[in-house]
Amino acid sequence: MKSTPDWIDVLFVYGVDKSHRRIFLFDDVDSMPIGVVIKALYLMDSENSEKPIELFVGSYGGCEYDMFALYDAIQTIHSPIHTIAIGKCMSAAPLLVCCGAKGHRYATPNTWFMVHQGWDDIGAKRFDEVKNDLAHWTEMDKRWYELMEKHTKKPIAFWKTQCEKVGDRYFDAWQALEWGLIDQVWDEKEGK
Repeated sequence: MKSTPDWIDVLFVYGVDKSHRRIFLFDDVDSMPIGVVIKALYLMDSENSEKPIELFVGSYGGCEYDMFALYDAIQTIHSPIHTIAIGKCMSAAPLLVCCGAKGHRYATPNTWFMVHQGWDDIGAKRFDEVKNDLAHWTEMDKRWYELMEKHTKKPIAFWKTQCEKVGDRYFDAWQALEWGLIDQVWDEKEGK
């Protein structure tokens, strides 16, 4: 019996199947799971930068900073990243799916997507601090809109309209396909 877990066993517990080059992000987009995903991406890329890596995303979303960190990792490694949205792809998660390799961005038929305006907990702060924070959050929202325009079929104005409506904007895999977030609705029974 092993006294310490093998590195591959540890990765698999955290949603990384190194032998098949698959990563499963089914947690919130925050430091712990995103740190594991980024490390796994760079590890797999260093072993073979020509073979695709599959990133399965089923997340309610989370922290914008961690979303941008994973986005940058996906854009800077050499391995093509095939993204698959499964179940839920919300808040920070749609950008992580749509930034995958063109032609290899998928969603399962019953996946639900959601986008909304960025938000944060202001807490007890002075007015000048709130003003600085608001300027920063506005810049992050602007960056998100620009990246969504870059990776989809819709312009910044479209994404602003979707996100600035009151509440969350939900849509299904077929709308995600129409809007260019994904390239195909994946239905294995049909051989796709």
